[in-house]
Amino acid sequence: MKIEIYTKDNCIWCDRAKNLLNSVDLTYTEIDLSDDNERQKFYKKVGEGVSTVPQIYIEEKRIGGYPQLVTWFEENGY
Repeated sequence: MKIEIYTKDNCIWCDRAKNLLNSVDLTYTEIDLSDDNERQKFYKKVGEGVSTVPQIYIEEKRIGGYPQLVTWFEENGY
């Protein structure tokens, strides 16, 4: 399963999302958006009013942030 998580430094929700994925041994690729300019470019690219991290993609589909990841876990039996 391909999982990507877009994060930044000092982000408690990013840490929680990574910890949740690690708790069930799901591997992921982390893309660090700590640079403000890079993060703003990412937000514009995603659109849909996205302006926060983490943003989690599973099989190239945007799941959303931490609360949506928790919902995805519940819906998929984790």
